[in-house]
Amino acid sequence: MEQPAQINETILWGYFAETLTPAERKDVEYWLRQSETHKSLARDIHYIYSATDTLQTIRQLQLNSPAALENVKRQIRKHRRMHIFRWIQRTAAILFVPLLVSIIYNEVKEEPTEYISIHTNPGMMTNIDLPDGSKVWLNSGSVLRRPVKFTGNTREVQLSGEAYFQIAGDAKRKFIVAAGNHLKVEVLGTEFNIEAYQEDGFIATTLIRGSISLSYISSNNQRKSLIMQPNQKVFYYENTQSIKSRPTYVAADIAWIEGKISFRNTPLEIVLKKLSHRFNVDFIIQNEEIKQYPFTGTFDKQQLVQILEHFRISSNIQYRITEPSLSGNIQKRGEVILY
Repeated sequence: MEQPAQINETILWGYFAETLTPAERKDVEYWLRQSETHKSLARDIHYIYSATDTLQTIRQLQLNSPAALENVKRQIRKHRRMHIFRWIQRTAAILFVPLLVSIIYNEVKEEPTEYISIHTNPGMMTNIDLPDGSKVWLNSGSVLRRPVKFTGNTREVQLSGEAYFQIAGDAKRKFIVAAGNHLKVEVLGTEFNIEAYQEDGFIATTLIRGSISLSYISSNNQRKSLIMQPNQKVFYYENTQSIKSRPTYVAADIAWIEGKISFRNTPLEIVLKKLSHRFNVDFIIQNEEIKQYPFTGTFDKQQLVQILEHFRISSNIQYRITEPSLSGNIQKRGEVILY
């Protein structure tokens, strides 16, 4: 029997495009039976041909979507009838063709996702109604990025700063809050608080009711999850990629949504973080001993000076305030020196 001509990529392309003569097609089919290497090369060329052919058809979707989609279906049926299916096993390379059509069609068919970013200025708070009926309270100096409308199988928002979430139940679509670089909170319907100010170096999640899954990247760069219980507070430290659960007083954690600042045996160092976010000032501690002083109390709409006076009277902590200044066109934060 005469040996067939050398088969190359160009000939294989013509085979799938059905432009070869009957004799040339027989040569290709004989060549395919000779080795698995030949079949592997044919699979690769078939994938490239199918993807290119499909893309040309997809480009017409926006102009004549129903007709173009029917054309895509005809292309898929044509590929399924190709003689190559007699010689090549039905592998993922072949099954990828209808999957490719689905992905590209959805990208063309669906409207681009539009996002809204809600910012709060220092000292200001706001509450937001989400498209699914969920409610969010956004604390001072925070940003919430959300889609104009929720589509698909999830409802996801991004948070920088602090927010209290009251999530509307939806058993089919979980709600996801992405905070920082490595942490996500996943829920179906519940209430919780997240503190995710970038400068703090940690993300703190307090669960008020229901159940949430805390998904995070661990120190060995593996994604892990933790199911939280009501009245539990978990800290995730981004620099060490570690978590720590601590007892908490929930009423103090969420007092800010009523315009209050509340502490319960809270170390001064943590107290100052909250005051820094609320009043947009930096604290400088010149006496290291006072960092761990615990404080208990609730401040309702008091100004910063009144709170500092409380520290001075109760713990003999002295303070000096430096007013904000301008550096070029940028206003620098004020400073409070404690000693």
